[in-house]
Amino acid sequence: MVLTVTLNPAIDKILVVDSFEVHKLHRLTKGEMSMVSAGGKGVNIANTLSKMGDEVIASGFAGGHAGHMLCDAIRKEGITTNFIFTQGSTRTNISILDRKNETLTEINDFGQEIPKEDIEFFMENYERLLSRVELIAIAGSLPQGVLPDVYIQMVDLARKQDKRVMVHTSPKYLPVLLEAQPFLINPDMRSDHSILGKRVDGVDQFIRSGREILEKCPNTEYIIFTHRLENVVAVSQTKAFVLRPRDMNIVNMLGYADAYLAGFIHAYTKSEKEVEVLRFASAAGLTDVEDIYKEISDIDKIGNNLSRIDIEVVKF
Repeated sequence: MVLTVTLNPAIDKILVVDSFEVHKLHRLTKGEMSMVSAGGKGVNIANTLSKMGDEVIASGFAGGHAGHMLCDAIRKEGITTNFIFTQGSTRTNISILDRKNETLTEINDFGQEIPKEDIEFFMENYERLLSRVELIAIAGSLPQGVLPDVYIQMVDLARKQDKRVMVHTSPKYLPVLLEAQPFLINPDMRSDHSILGKRVDGVDQFIRSGREILEKCPNTEYIIFTHRLENVVAVSQTKAFVLRPRDMNIVNMLGYADAYLAGFIHAYTKSEKEVEVLRFASAAGLTDVEDIYKEISDIDKIGNNLSRIDIEVVKF
């Protein structure tokens, strides 16, 4: 069983329009779409894992009517929920996908502020949940009131029970993650392209940055950069893998990294070989971006896409 932690979940409102313009009234027409779903990176990972047949517990903070909508939507996917309800309301995020101009505009709310006593209650609950799961995925942003050292606390509690933790969050939290040393780090570089104060882009720079991080984190086994779909870079303690999907037809970038991590978790917990875990993860990401929906609608397509993933191994 997998535990996903989404400290700052959301109700996702996704609009798919033919041509988006600022300073203009838009009325959706036939062929355009409006979708509402439970969101937040950990929630997205949980939904995809559930579709793959994995047992999942989804945890985090929720609040208000929107929080109840969130949990109801997650449970409808067959996922066990264990959210701590707190004051305020779960946020709403808005995404506008413009098919004509091939642009994606995202407006993410900052979310509710979490009181200290609710954070303490969450940590107690989190520690109890650890005995029920094999692996933990902590993904997404931090809500107001929650300090970055929460990553250290969660990883330390999991390590005491010999459980592995994956963290997918902003690279601004890397200094804390260097101390926490989770099993896997996946920087979310959508709005911040720097790693430890240096702008990073391109395969060579990703490999170099990954090696620099791992030199400081002997307990961390993987740094994975999913920022560039055409060149996903996974760096381990002994080698790097560059994964290149062939003939991509990108339809929707929403949820790509979440689908990738769900694919990694699914294959990893099935004890697949390292290179096949990474191949399956990339095939899951590829399947996601070629689908109009935020999450993969046809899981069987992942298997069909495995042969489209080319892998280059760079040994150190």
